[in-house]
Amino acid sequence: MKKIVVAIALAVTAPAAFALGQAAPSSKTTQAQPSLEQRAEAITAGFTKNLRLTPQQTQKVYAINLTSLQHAEKAREKYKNNPKKLVSQMDMISQTRLSQLKDVLTPQQFQQYQQRREEKMGVPREAQSNPAARQQSPLNQESY
Repeated sequence: MKKIVVAIALAVTAPAAFALGQAAPSSKTTQAQPSLEQRAEAITAGFTKNLRLTPQQTQKVYAINLTSLQHAEKAREKYKNNPKKLVSQMDMISQTRLSQLKDVLTPQQFQQYQQRREEKMGVPREAQSNPAARQQSPLNQESY
């Protein structure tokens, strides 16, 4: 009789212990969101790698990214109950950031950035901002 009780107790507690063991590692992987500084560093690292920024450009791009993230966070807090105003503010922040990046990057780097940005945003190839690509596109060539 004792063996049956022990077997039932093990049968009941083993899955619970297993579930707790499985839950513990996943809770460790669910960390708090990275800070604005960490996010700005990650974004800047991508710029540096993909656009081959100089050290001076890297510093300036980091400052632009951090400032933009800070403004975006403030806008989210301030306009959390006004989605239209939030969209307007975010668009203004984005346009300001784009303008500042254009001043820091070389024309070739900015073109590469724009192309990558448009690809990530899902802009069709025919509508992307690369004028040379648009002229070579079969959609822009007349057929006789």
